[in-house]
Amino acid sequence: MNHDETSALLLRPEARPKRAGYVNAVMGSAAHAVTMIMRRKRFAMAAIIAFMPVLIPLALAFLSKAAFADEGNVIFVRLCEQLHMPVLAPLLALFFASMLVAEDIETQTIPYVLTRPLPRSAWVLGRFLAYLLVATTILGLSITMTFAASATLSKLSLTNTNDLLLLGHYILVALAALTAYGALAVFLGVFTKRPIVYGVLLLYGWQKIAMIIPGVVDFLTISKYVEALYPVLATQRNVVEVQTALGTFQKQIFAVSATRAVVMILLVTAVFLVSSIVAVRRREYGTGRAAGS
Repeated sequence: MNHDETSALLLRPEARPKRAGYVNAVMGSAAHAVTMIMRRKRFAMAAIIAFMPVLIPLALAFLSKAAFADEGNVIFVRLCEQLHMPVLAPLLALFFASMLVAEDIETQTIPYVLTRPLPRSAWVLGRFLAYLLVATTILGLSITMTFAASATLSKLSLTNTNDLLLLGHYILVALAALTAYGALAVFLGVFTKRPIVYGVLLLYGWQKIAMIIPGVVDFLTISKYVEALYPVLATQRNVVEVQTALGTFQKQIFAVSATRAVVMILLVTAVFLVSSIVAVRRREYGTGRAAGS
């Protein structure tokens, strides 16, 4: 069989390789992304940073006097709501999700990746699922270990059903936070050359400022809807005291129901992911353009 006959045979529709199913494409992209994430040095760094809160209740248990030690449930809730959700969840999104696409663009490997016979949307979704798996595992383990460490203090038990439900509630909130923050980070990685810089400005700058500005500006932040998913505790969250250089004032916090918060988080995630997918599908990645020229 000569060269012309071979070429004609390959051009027949039945002789062409069939494209794998969409789910298989997503799973293949996710598996590859998980492998690449775990090989990066930032994976170990992110895990070490995420597990640091575990040391706080342990230090309080061994160093504080029993009469003055804080209660375990108070420490656990405080760490979850002031450290895990507003600090560690955005950090993990910036560590992993922001570089899912940006790294391939920077290293000029994306033209070769996108020549594979798989939908570009499946490639993006697979990488997002890989980030979500890795980040949720790290943050979930950190919250669980913090819960176990806080159980060494009073009023928190590893066998109490209500306490375990509280743990599960915060893990689900962490999943919601990682989903929304991750979608935003992927969006920044697709549309900007410095996604981490812009991510820090938005997640740690804009969100902090918006939460203290009087009015409803905080509705334009992800943290507003993440906080609406926190368990209802004895402390009221409708008014917060804000200290500034001009003095102390009270900012009225307009409540958002948990249902609306979930809807908004899903909407934000969908908008950012769809925008990222559309950009990857329409953009042509050549060697020169991938290098940023």
